[in-house]
Amino acid sequence: MTNEEKEKKKKKEQKKKKSSGLQEDDEIIKDLKDGQDQLNKSSSDSNSNGDNEDDNNDNNNDANENDDKALKNIEKEEKNVSKHIKIIKELKTSFDKLIPKNQSKKFLLDEKNNNNKDSQRSIQEIIDNFLKADSVIKKYISEFKSDEKKKKFFKKQGFILTEKSMERMALLIHYILNGVPVLFEGNTGTSKTRTTLTACNYIKKFIQKKGDNERELIRYNLSAETKIDDIIAKYVSDQDSFIGLIVQNGPFVDAYINGKIILFDEINLAPANVLQCIQQSLDNGFLSVETNGRCLLKYKKNENFALVATQNPNKGAFAGKRQELGPEFLSRFQKIYFPDILKEEMQEIALGIAKNVEYLKPGDEDEKYKKQLLKDIVNLHFDWAKETDSQADIQCFTIREIESVIECLSKKEDPYNVIMTIYGGRFRQNRKDKLKLKLKNYDTLRNLGEDNKPLPENFPKCFVNDSLVQTVKSVLLALRNKRNVIIVGNDESGLTQVAEWCSKYFNKEIKSKKIDDSFICFCTKNLECTDLIGTQKISDSSGDDNELIKFEPRFLYEAIIEGNCVVLDCINEAPSRVIERLNGLLDKKNSKKEEKFEVPENTTNPEININKDFRIICTSNFEKINQISPAFVNRFEVIVLEDQLKGLGDSKIKKFIELLCNKYQKECHDNYKKRREKN
Repeated sequence: MTNEEKEKKKKKEQKKKKSSGLQEDDEIIKDLKDGQDQLNKSSSDSNSNGDNEDDNNDNNNDANENDDKALKNIEKEEKNVSKHIKIIKELKTSFDKLIPKNQSKKFLLDEKNNNNKDSQRSIQEIIDNFLKADSVIKKYISEFKSDEKKKKFFKKQGFILTEKSMERMALLIHYILNGVPVLFEGNTGTSKTRTTLTACNYIKKFIQKKGDNERELIRYNLSAETKIDDIIAKYVSDQDSFIGLIVQNGPFVDAYINGKIILFDEINLAPANVLQCIQQSLDNGFLSVETNGRCLLKYKKNENFALVATQNPNKGAFAGKRQELGPEFLSRFQKIYFPDILKEEMQEIALGIAKNVEYLKPGDEDEKYKKQLLKDIVNLHFDWAKETDSQADIQCFTIREIESVIECLSKKEDPYNVIMTIYGGRFRQNRKDKLKLKLKNYDTLRNLGEDNKPLPENFPKCFVNDSLVQTVKSVLLALRNKRNVIIVGNDESGLTQVAEWCSKYFNKEIKSKKIDDSFICFCTKNLECTDLIGTQKISDSSGDDNELIKFEPRFLYEAIIEGNCVVLDCINEAPSRVIERLNGLLDKKNSKKEEKFEVPENTTNPEININKDFRIICTSNFEKINQISPAFVNRFEVIVLEDQLKGLGDSKIKKFIELLCNKYQKECHDNYKKRREKN
């Protein structure tokens, strides 16, 4: 082989390597590989002809001609590739924040075009789909901003429109309407579930045709206790059936075959076999359902079916208790990431919430003061979170705290008590003192002062001390404003007794319920969801209704319906599967239609209304609260009960002992009197 031929061969290999490098520069142009492979093959053939030194001169000349042609073809192909890369990268820049890099191709190319040998056509389809999606999303965002009806709709939904939230909302609507499964991932309190509920309501109001029953939303909270039967099908009691039982489709099958939207909250809490079932149905376009006593049924996926899933990251103190979703499962979804909300966006959201709850009204004389107050509260929110390192802690500050503060202010609660409860209640006294000093840095907060009001007049008789008064006032403020509470403290510090007193007072005084009984559950590691909610049991055949299976409710189920305040003592001892199950119950509800709780254990009535007066007070050891799911804790106001005997003088200690002696003497006298009456 001559030096000239070797030089041409080297140049050709460099061109091929460069061309190959360009192709692999971006995943989105992988479908150019087929055409490039053919080109490389022809180049390789010509090269092998050039490598044969025993060939005659004619063959060498042919090889040289083939080399020249191959080089020209490579140069031409390189120019086409570079041109398309430039176009695609320009389009990708605006989509990178919305569409995951490793899944762009899957969304943009229809499955039937994956084997398209015409690379030019495939690239054109990618570009066309990008432009089409971009146009649709921009159209939605424009309507969100300009259409008065749609602006009123979002206000009624309690959804605050910001540039980032509008982008996510528009993209989600686009995915749902095109049947693309979506996975939301982000820390707790970033509005993943709220975005989905609002998007589905938007589709129903503005896009779905009247009389069309499809695209209804089915919401289901997954947990470690979820079984395949819960989402696919199970036996339920039916008096009209010959055997007294029928097979009822689960929520996933209902959505799959009837073209509805299903929201799976906390999908990475579901067992592996449930995830596998979901994945197979997305792959095949068919769902196979087999139940004992019934032949195998295959259901075809409705073209309007849509799946939206949410998950919190598998990290922090709760890491390892969530499923690590594999690449095969994730590749079926478009992932949309919900980042932590920055200060500028939080300021915008705070103003929106204040207008929605009518804390800010046009023409208010103190409008300027209120806007500055909101700005100072948001600045305090971020400064205090940074100082306490709570963003890295389970008790992180999120948009829920901002929303709670503004709603309390709209109900004319004292600003000082509100801030100290929501931002200081979760800390011990030394940090509360730092928060008090922190308030001096803000113009609208520096003059706020603590009120010296005692315990409410009809509060149960007890030994009054500063720690108790502070805790009770914070607990009652939270309960009045539709927030649930976790009281934390040291063991044997009176947590259970204080929680029970607050629960009784709320039921009798605030909500005017004639209730003397306590609604309390002592949590242990053996606690099951059925212990709180209820379970299916074989019924007595002598009953009038002739049902073979009946649902037997437990105390939490009844409290939800009746609107009682219940106590879950030692919630840190409860298994994670019980904690996970309650998350859907604790979410903020913005309409009566949303005020429901799914109870799959009750097959005859799998969804119950949540009474507006229902509340939960939990207790937990201060050191063990970090073992509880952050998604659960963040739905509560966390309030610390300090040592009630700390700092008491001799006279107060003596008074406390006298109180205990009198109480014990009275209890003994009452018990003796009851025994005599029985005899």
